[in-house]
Amino acid sequence: MDFADVGRIILRRWPVTAPLMLLTVAAVAWAMFGVPQQAKVTGHVTLLPQREQYSPAIGDTVTTNPWNPVTLADVITVRLDSPRLAEDLYERGYRGEWTVTVINTGAAIIAIEVLADTEAEARRVIDVMDGLIGEEVVARQQSLGLTEGAKITVVPLAGADAVERDNSRRRRIAVVAGGAGAVVTVSAAALAEWLSRRRRRAADPS
Repeated sequence: MDFADVGRIILRRWPVTAPLMLLTVAAVAWAMFGVPQQAKVTGHVTLLPQREQYSPAIGDTVTTNPWNPVTLADVITVRLDSPRLAEDLYERGYRGEWTVTVINTGAAIIAIEVLADTEAEARRVIDVMDGLIGEEVVARQQSLGLTEGAKITVVPLAGADAVERDNSRRRRIAVVAGGAGAVVTVSAAALAEWLSRRRRRAADPS
């Protein structure tokens, strides 16, 4: 049985399939227009390199920073992406999904993209992530005995936040609704066809 056969059965059993198809269309329409959009907020934090550059003379002992902005940012993103942190923030009332990426521009820009039901919820996650980045930068350099000028510093990019309305949840629900409706419609048409043939065979003793 190919798609043409399935289509003919669906058309032949239209008293059963037509209402199901209408319900499917209604469910998809509700998903596309009735499900609330989500908010996607992207925040940016820059890790600036050390202000002081050392050129020690022979025999001098100088404590230098083993980190550079990109390697430090890469290490920090491992924590920000961890399931453990996601569980901890959820238990503390933060809602949303996020991805963290590092943009290498000489300095390092950590971009945090948060998807949540509302812009306020997304910004709460951005704020806590900003704080965690600052804590990690301090903690990773704290035991090194560095001067302030030898430390990597954190600067949130003011005015660089991007806010979008996201329809990905709508599309997911619409695809699920459409797929489920199609399966139910085809199954109902096949069942109606089978019952009809069974009745015909029962009515024809020859």
